[in-house]
Amino acid sequence: MDILAFDDPKRRHIEKTVRRPRLPAMSAEEFSAWLKHVDFSERHAARILQISRTTIAKYRQEGAPAHIGFACSAIALGMPMWKPHTD
Repeated sequence: MDILAFDDPKRRHIEKTVRRPRLPAMSAEEFSAWLKHVDFSERHAARILQISRTTIAKYRQEGAPAHIGFACSAIALGMPMWKPHTD
């Protein structure tokens, strides 16, 4: 994300954020392979990842962001949900 400064007529600077599209961290092929590896339907994957089925379909076509890739790895490794220690 870049921040660009522009002058307005009163010579004050205004910051404008320019977002660049990010490449998926997990390709569409990798996401589809993960679904097959863990034997999840789109509906079950959406429930487990806490996202919509539409988003699952999007990831199957366009790839998934890094945080979803990390979650998929954890699920494939059988890791439990994180819980804070209460000592």
